[in-house]
Amino acid sequence: MMMKRTKIWAVVGLLLTFTWSFGQSIDQVVKDLDAERYTAALDGANKLVVSSPGTDTYFLKGYTILSSPDYAKPENLKAAREAFEAGNALEKKGDPLNQVGLGMVKLASKDMAGAKAIFDEVKKDTKSKNPDVLYRIAEAYVMFPEANDPAEAILTIDLALDKHKTKDNPEYYLVKAEAYLMKGDGGSAMNALNNAERVGKKLAKTYSRMARIWLQSRNYQGAQEAINKGIAADPTHAPIYKYQSSYWQTFGDFSKSAEAASNYLKNSDGDVKAKLRYAKLAFIAKDYVNLKRILGEIKGSTSDPYIHRMEGIVNYEEGKYTQAVKDFESFIKANPKDENFGLDYGYIGRAYLKMGGDSATVAMNDSLGLLNIDKAVAVNDTTLEADYYSEAALIMMERGAFDKAAQLTEKSLSSKKEPNASDYASLGTTFFRGRNWTKANEYLEKALVEYKDGWPAGYALAALAKTYRDAGDTTKNHLYLGAADFEKYLQLIGEDGKKNPANQTYVVYALKTLAGRDLSNQNVEAAKAKIEELLKIKPDDADAQAMFHRFSKMLDPNYVIPETPKDSTGNGRD
Repeated sequence: MMMKRTKIWAVVGLLLTFTWSFGQSIDQVVKDLDAERYTAALDGANKLVVSSPGTDTYFLKGYTILSSPDYAKPENLKAAREAFEAGNALEKKGDPLNQVGLGMVKLASKDMAGAKAIFDEVKKDTKSKNPDVLYRIAEAYVMFPEANDPAEAILTIDLALDKHKTKDNPEYYLVKAEAYLMKGDGGSAMNALNNAERVGKKLAKTYSRMARIWLQSRNYQGAQEAINKGIAADPTHAPIYKYQSSYWQTFGDFSKSAEAASNYLKNSDGDVKAKLRYAKLAFIAKDYVNLKRILGEIKGSTSDPYIHRMEGIVNYEEGKYTQAVKDFESFIKANPKDENFGLDYGYIGRAYLKMGGDSATVAMNDSLGLLNIDKAVAVNDTTLEADYYSEAALIMMERGAFDKAAQLTEKSLSSKKEPNASDYASLGTTFFRGRNWTKANEYLEKALVEYKDGWPAGYALAALAKTYRDAGDTTKNHLYLGAADFEKYLQLIGEDGKKNPANQTYVVYALKTLAGRDLSNQNVEAAKAKIEELLKIKPDDADAQAMFHRFSKMLDPNYVIPETPKDSTGNGRD
């Protein structure tokens, strides 16, 4: 016989707990749903509908379907609507709760106007006196990311709280918190969650929401405290481990992040969909060993296109670059056009840059790689907060292609709002290694301005860049264009710095250059003094020894400057 209840059921299970012959209870279904055990929750709801088909159990079934990640699939929208229709038909005048459920289906179908019409009619019929119905309407307005109205949700839940004088239902506050989060008001959201905590029920779910807010606002101490409280309240509440995994990622502890992701899987359904959710966590936690294992377990059991993305990442990490490109291209092809493919283009680009081969193949792959890197940057991907140009530059550096690495680093620098001295110094040094002396000098000069004499070696590099930059210009005495920078370098490092073996290469080069400049200015004594200083630092330097003897002879009053040899035209030769 069909059971009829005089009180509308609330999903929190605070009114009554029913245990049926199937061993299921409304409370257990709700607990599974909160813990993202969607398969178990739906299985329990289906059993309750069979054992006790009532307005509350039909609503529970439809609500469970719409709460799953796959709610938008046509077959799921149809099943939810049929459940609500069945529940609504049990009452002659219709059941308000299941009518709200039909409004939820409208929202899940992106029909905001249709949903609002239903909700307004329910409010009118119930005279807005039933707090549980109002709560469900408010919740509906924040359930679906593509059709919501957080302002209306707050107005409605406040009306429910006003009617619900005891205010002992934490779900009301959880809905209010979600609405404020949608509005970008984290402070008010946290106040609502504090009220939910005060009630003392649904603590694991409440602390999970707190952890999410604290992580978003980068209050890591608050996040850790909420996570620990959530686990203590219910160690089987899977979502708390998602936030714990994210917490450890923030601090670069990927082993603990992977462990938390594993705990998520252990406390979820363990089915294909749960494993897929775990795989996404393992990917972010860089747990590629377990990611590969899980992907092997679920391959062929799901049509979720994200499988291709994660397989691409595993293959990339294992150096299977050709296969990785195919995987990412499959993901792009299988996804809607409004998906952000920045991460995929970034991986494709880097894979091409690492493929290797003969010179012609490398040239072609580099072209394809840089084309995809440009795409990744253009779509402003923030999935991993990756700097794709910098990462591509590192690959080029590993190959010794410093000129290309510098060009990519320059692109990365151009995207920064406020480049700093370190950025300029790194780019100048990379251009230097790529033998682009003009660009090297340009960025080294910028770095030196920013460092304000805090980077002595930069002056030595700038001096060398100036020297090499104009080596082919016979109108300039290019050998001494960096003399002023070398003087600044020696001044900054001081006497102790000159004796430091780590500085020997630059010091020797600087003293030789300055000695040559003095000689060109016919100041032989100054030139000899610098070479004497150099020989104290590096006494076995053959060039310095030869210069010393030459300068000594030149200072000998009996020394005669040799006549410059003539060529066949009678002109002097250098």
